[in-house]
Amino acid sequence: MPRTSRQHSDTGVYHVMLRGIDRQDIFADDQDRGKFLKILRAVTSPKDNEGKPLSPYCHIHAYCLMDNHVHLLIAEGAEDIGTVMKRIGVSYVSYFNKRHERLGPLFHDRFRSEPVGDTGYFITLLRYIHQNPVQAEMVTSPSQYRWSSWREYTSTPPAQPICAHQLPFAALPWHELCEMVLNVSDGHIEPHSLIEQGRMTDSEARKLLNQLCGEDLTTLKTMPKNDRKLIIRKAISSGINMRQLSRITGIEYRSIYLVINPKQKNRHD
Repeated sequence: MPRTSRQHSDTGVYHVMLRGIDRQDIFADDQDRGKFLKILRAVTSPKDNEGKPLSPYCHIHAYCLMDNHVHLLIAEGAEDIGTVMKRIGVSYVSYFNKRHERLGPLFHDRFRSEPVGDTGYFITLLRYIHQNPVQAEMVTSPSQYRWSSWREYTSTPPAQPICAHQLPFAALPWHELCEMVLNVSDGHIEPHSLIEQGRMTDSEARKLLNQLCGEDLTTLKTMPKNDRKLIIRKAISSGINMRQLSRITGIEYRSIYLVINPKQKNRHD
């Protein structure tokens, strides 16, 4: 089946996702995560063979490294998005395979991307990317997660920053930026098209759910409530659609919706 054409962004800004093949982890430990950040730094602050600075291949506005996928809010620079992502992917896979003594691809097919055409959606993605580990219940606040760009926004910028947050937010006070990203009063944050572009099949979803449940996805309905909520959040974070999850597991859609949007429960009680 032929690939669909990648949507072009008139602004040059994209939301990009890299996901591990067969949903496998793409980071074994913090050394791997650190290496990936070095690669991001290399494409945002490239140098020639003599160490002289070159024009940025791209500008990264936000990033988040999860266990089996990566989110990037990225703007084209001296290179187009395809060339930049090839640089990132080839560099990391070469490193990962050598270090872990493996062969073959690491990422699922080509990277997924969607154009970002307006400020409103840019802000939505900024929230979504930094809230990803919170939604997965890995932490309770973006500031607690070490492997996202949130600390670059809220603390003293590192000597070699990756993010170009000064470009879109040059005139915005720090405290307003923090409030803007941390404000999730509208409920679960989800990009409107990226998941749709790469929606997994039911068989892929069942395979992932079996892995998350540890044995068989049929145990999901009978397991302790808190454990079930955690798996539901991880499943949605990994790309399973809420209605797809309801259909496969037999759990009512509204029950799944309220796990993802807990603040909505009080509005209807």
